[in-house]
Amino acid sequence: MNKRQRLYTVLAGGTAVIMIAAGLLYINNRGIPAVEAAAYLETTTQAMPVTEDPLQFLNDSSQGVPGMQLVAEDQGLALYYNEETTEIAVRDGKSGEIWYSNPKERAEDSLASAYEKEVLSSQLNVSFRDSMGTLENFPNFSSSISNKQFTVGQIDQGIRVNYTLGDTSLGIDALPKLISKQRLEEKVLSKLDATVARYTSARYYPTKNNPDILERLDGQISKQLVLNKMLGAFETAGYTADDLAFDNQENGVEGGGVSDKPGFVISVEYRLEQGALVVTVPLSQIEESGQYRIRNIDLLAYFGAADTKGGGYMLVPDGSGSLIHLNNAKTQEEQYVQRVYGADPNDNSLSRPQVSESAYMPVFGLKNGENAWFAVIEKGDGIASISADIGGRQNSYNHVHATFSLRGEDELEMYTSQKMQEIQLLSEEPYRGDIQVRYHFLHGEDASYSGMARLYQQQLIEQDVLKPLAEQTELPFYVDVLGAVDKKASFLSVPYRTTLAMTTYEQATEMAAKLQQDGVNRVQMRYQGWFGGGISHHTPTRVKLDSEVGSRSELQALSTKLEQSGGALFPDVAFQHIYHDDMRFAPSSDAARFVTKETAELYPYNPALNRMDQSRDSYYLLSAAKLPYVVSEFADKFNKLDLGGLSLRDLGQVLTSDYRDSRVIHRETAKNIVKEQLGKLEQSYPNLMISAANSYAWGSAQHVVNVPAGSSRFNITDEEVPFYAMVIHGYMNYAASPMNTSGDQDLRKQLLRSLELGAAPYFQWTYEPSSGLKLTNYDSAYATEYAYWVDDAVALYKQANEVLGNLANEQIFKHERIQDGVVRITYTGGTSILVNYNADAVTVDGTTVGGTDYVVGGVNR
Repeated sequence: MNKRQRLYTVLAGGTAVIMIAAGLLYINNRGIPAVEAAAYLETTTQAMPVTEDPLQFLNDSSQGVPGMQLVAEDQGLALYYNEETTEIAVRDGKSGEIWYSNPKERAEDSLASAYEKEVLSSQLNVSFRDSMGTLENFPNFSSSISNKQFTVGQIDQGIRVNYTLGDTSLGIDALPKLISKQRLEEKVLSKLDATVARYTSARYYPTKNNPDILERLDGQISKQLVLNKMLGAFETAGYTADDLAFDNQENGVEGGGVSDKPGFVISVEYRLEQGALVVTVPLSQIEESGQYRIRNIDLLAYFGAADTKGGGYMLVPDGSGSLIHLNNAKTQEEQYVQRVYGADPNDNSLSRPQVSESAYMPVFGLKNGENAWFAVIEKGDGIASISADIGGRQNSYNHVHATFSLRGEDELEMYTSQKMQEIQLLSEEPYRGDIQVRYHFLHGEDASYSGMARLYQQQLIEQDVLKPLAEQTELPFYVDVLGAVDKKASFLSVPYRTTLAMTTYEQATEMAAKLQQDGVNRVQMRYQGWFGGGISHHTPTRVKLDSEVGSRSELQALSTKLEQSGGALFPDVAFQHIYHDDMRFAPSSDAARFVTKETAELYPYNPALNRMDQSRDSYYLLSAAKLPYVVSEFADKFNKLDLGGLSLRDLGQVLTSDYRDSRVIHRETAKNIVKEQLGKLEQSYPNLMISAANSYAWGSAQHVVNVPAGSSRFNITDEEVPFYAMVIHGYMNYAASPMNTSGDQDLRKQLLRSLELGAAPYFQWTYEPSSGLKLTNYDSAYATEYAYWVDDAVALYKQANEVLGNLANEQIFKHERIQDGVVRITYTGGTSILVNYNADAVTVDGTTVGGTDYVVGGVNR
């Protein structure tokens, strides 16, 4: 990747001295202080095996599960285990439903190939690479269970199954490469009948240097029929592993007795806990063989799978939330696969395969008839992806599950003569924490995505992540103000960077006054571009105000003006994207590294080109190990401004790994570092605003902007649902993307969408004409001129506030799609909102709703 080039023109001797001194300072900069990443690794096992007791089955007074034995009970759930197949099943005593780890009728699936039936019978599917980058898969049924290469033990409230995957036989290396004539006769030949002894003896030949030492004839023995006979002969003679080790050591054979085949040892723990099934894989205890490195682990890919008779849907966390109807016949479409918390930006690929919404929540589920299950990834969510597929493609089962990436992966281009070869690289150091998924079970009215949202919300309340909002009867109004904008310019053909004021503090104060005059009081102003040289500011270890937009006193006056009417000012800062290679940031020390060990320098993606645009300004990814120092330095200096609020542009939204040899930081570890920094900032600024917050950041946010309003609309999906909003409503104030810069600028439809989401209005404004943003990195904000929008924004706000103002402290109890373009949202207090996006009027349960209109009513539940 090309580095940005700088041209310094020395105009005077004094300037030269300054530049030389600055250069020396830069050279001597050893980087920002780093934290010890290992301290942020979450593991309950601490690399020590869980104490196992011999497996003991419980007396079962219920109807049980055919072919399985009861191993644990808790709060109406019963856990069963099959000794032959290692399958588990959970029986829900409330509904009588049984949820299996593997489809019960898989052997009769006429669509599934022999390999697919192995996958259907597996609890784990391990993908791995060898030293050349070749990718292979081990379903644990064929690589472990079918060969009885597993053990099981009892743990508290459950069981632990230990799998050995791969061919554990030594093959030809089970026979000594070199052995003395005396020991061959004594240990083997003398214990065989004459015919077998002659056959065995003929496969060893005296060495040239010492006729008393015999060498294995690999050319003959490598043939499978011969090998089988030889292995049988040595086994019949009682030749042991200790004998093999002795002969190898005596004759200087290194590596003997160690298989060079791929093999892994992985344990899975199943527990019943607080009315749920908890499945844990302690990654710190995984054993890998030789050159083989695990890439991904699919965990319980077919748990609770629905067959072709199933009716319902799968919930996936795409954007706001999305549903895939069971058996929707979209077998020609790509299966759903999405990384939790979005793609890792630490990827040096110039192209991007698909522009899509992020997955902000580590959740997924499946509804089948009157029953459903819902899963939350509790550990390892930062390295997880969620996959879903329908029945009818490779087999007859609809299924959704989590996959965990233990290592980062990248492509290395190798050039030899006229050819270019791509080699797949895996990071050497794997993630060594735990991965854990909690499965909940629902029935009746709760067996829906609304019930799943309520359950997830309750879980987060119990964990003190979601806290009720203070009592309020008026919606906030969010406005994103662009202040100082960095812009390229030139003088005598010499390029330089300048700062352009699109909205000064005084002009922003005028905006606030106008809104207050028109009856909009709770203005929450996110101000971007106020320090460090514009929106793409310098490393935030220093807070120097941009004079182009005003003075410190004017900034404080703006904050005071907003607070007088119940609003607040939120100066915006980016911590994880470093836009300038300045004196406070040394890329070689402070930036994250790709798997290829290159410095993580990236360029903005151009949607028209579907790739990074190298004609625009690049930026660096800050290593998560450096984040605590940067946040602390910023907070110390920002506190002196005496401002109550703070907006976080990327902290809480972006998760990036770092594959520097000296400190590998996987995304799960980075998540834990980020959460700690969010907690520290929340203590100083309880009124914290976060943009596009992932679920791990919810506990620190009072305001969230840019919440997902829709999904990526992948072809395999069928509906988008406001799952994100349903979980957080009543616990934080939030808004979707700015209404005037979104894809659809029809404010009527934007109002309807806000009513469906329960979201406050949100606009992005500049005081100066937006034409001033041409030829900048912000030309996408082409419709932001405040004067053009303010009157319409006030009118829209008043309509939204009339409906939602008194509902801010209530939860969304239910969301229903009545028909295409018609939805009903019901709140816990009984208020319902019927929204019609269609141009024609519709009648629902006796209530008529006009085209592109809504009706507020009440329902009896």
